[in-house]
Amino acid sequence: MINSNWTSHPSRRRFLYGAATLGVAGALPASRLPQAFAADTENLVPKQHYLIAFSNGDMNNSWRAAFVNSMEQWGKKFKSVGPGVDYVWTNSAGDSAKQLQDCQTLLAQKPSILILSPNQAQPLDPVIDMATKANVPLVVIDRALVRKPPLGTYVLNITQNYGVSGITMAAYALAHLKEKHGDYKGNIVEIQGELGSSPNNDMYVGIREVIKHYPEVKILSTEEGKWSNDGGRRVMQGFLQRFADDQMDVIFTYSDAEGLGAMQAIKAAGRNELLDGRIASKDGDVAFIQAIADGKAMMSTECPPYYGAFAIPEAIQFLNGTLDQKGIQYLKLRTWPNPNAPTLLGVSGADVKAILAKQIKFTRDAKLPLIPPETGDYEQLHFGASKVKGYDDVQAYLKAGEVPKDLYDLQNTKS
Repeated sequence: MINSNWTSHPSRRRFLYGAATLGVAGALPASRLPQAFAADTENLVPKQHYLIAFSNGDMNNSWRAAFVNSMEQWGKKFKSVGPGVDYVWTNSAGDSAKQLQDCQTLLAQKPSILILSPNQAQPLDPVIDMATKANVPLVVIDRALVRKPPLGTYVLNITQNYGVSGITMAAYALAHLKEKHGDYKGNIVEIQGELGSSPNNDMYVGIREVIKHYPEVKILSTEEGKWSNDGGRRVMQGFLQRFADDQMDVIFTYSDAEGLGAMQAIKAAGRNELLDGRIASKDGDVAFIQAIADGKAMMSTECPPYYGAFAIPEAIQFLNGTLDQKGIQYLKLRTWPNPNAPTLLGVSGADVKAILAKQIKFTRDAKLPLIPPETGDYEQLHFGASKVKGYDDVQAYLKAGEVPKDLYDLQNTKS
């Protein structure tokens, strides 16, 4: 379960990176630190009874379990506050067609607001029209749809900049290759998440908009791991059959669950030489962060699952008529690098080692699967992605929403 007191911590106030009311469709939200975004939950009272409906896309790893638990905990937190809040939710188990039907079923219950975490962007984009037709406000969390808010009754998207996640992974991979070969050259194998989902698309572009500037860096193969431990293990087993250790200088996994699965496959194959800090990933799973601290993985960039503490209070704020920030809100993220390699941060390897130890202990003591926001160190673990070559191209993509055609050739995939 999630610590219900974490929102009172000062780090909670720094967790949201930026929000903007979008004046035109597709405009990019400003990255800035607000005074505060979510309501002070101690003082937040629903003005009338609300029914909050939530549609979840999938639940196939520890990140999703923590995500759903957070939503459920916060959905029930206001049940007896003032006129009260009822909370109902569905899970599509990774089936986009089922999730579309789930949304129709939830809208038929005439909820006060619908919160959606879409399995995939394009298939779930019609939910905007469905919610608008039903005159039900729509909030999208974690992921995104094709069209951006505000549009119809689609008022808010709370997410993170997954393009920056890809940039960050690529930057650490380049530093690793430079240290290993003395130049920016080498081979990458890649385990993507869920093809067609907005985080996957954005990470895919973020990585490739950076490495396209380094022609001697090649992506030998890329496959879908479905964000899961089993998927990461399965894909890595295939890579181990096809490639020698020195052909896989860097291993990208789009989730730490996949990264942990890949590590299991590597150990089972007796290829432990690959556990030398060449796996770059995303999430903040405490088991993967431990592998980083032990020098077995390269880095992980944050993907916090504790959305309930933002989505539920801000939904109530909107319904109360007191939510000022609409449009897109980006979460502020941390990066956890291998302390024995260049940190690319404003702190030393020794500092990173101490931070990792402290955060791992806190998370395990709290029995949480991922590093929670209240562990802090946002400034110390902030990676300056805007300085990376390719950053402006990624921001242009995030505005346009279309994957540049020249990036597909970088896959060089044999799969």
